[in-house]
Amino acid sequence: MKEITHYVFSTGASLYALSVLGLLTWPAGAASVWLSISVNYVIDLLGHSNRGHPSRTRLTHSVLTAPFWGASISFVSVVIFAWLTSSKTEVQTVMLWAVAGALVAMGHLFLDSLTQAGVYYWKHRMAIAHFRYDNPALNGSFALFGLGLIILAVVPGALIERTIALSLLESLAAGP
Repeated sequence: MKEITHYVFSTGASLYALSVLGLLTWPAGAASVWLSISVNYVIDLLGHSNRGHPSRTRLTHSVLTAPFWGASISFVSVVIFAWLTSSKTEVQTVMLWAVAGALVAMGHLFLDSLTQAGVYYWKHRMAIAHFRYDNPALNGSFALFGLGLIILAVVPGALIERTIALSLLESLAAGP
């Protein structure tokens, strides 16, 4: 997938998740956008080799390593932000953002698994579909989906959808 598609899709998914969980504030939203960009950027920067043609490597495009990169980038970001602002950060906050970083990385892999090159699982590649990474319809669809999630997350009129999603999550957590 194209970089911009990764950025928009991840931003939409993470903002919507924060919104559904009732955690969407301006600082959390800014952190979410930062993670969406930084995690996707680093995964592609470190995870592509160019031996005549671009290809993905196991270093960052594996279902085993990508969550580590996402959580690590998030952890470092939280620590640097706390240091710059001279604030203390609770363990729960660090863990929340580490999980968010890991989920952004897994979202990156999901999008890449729809392309011809796929992603790594152990020593093998796997692909859900075999589209070209630059397929305009596929990139456009996921970018629009990400934009739709951003709108649902930040527009007050979308409160109904968030309430429904939250009640479904609560009923699932409550069990039968």
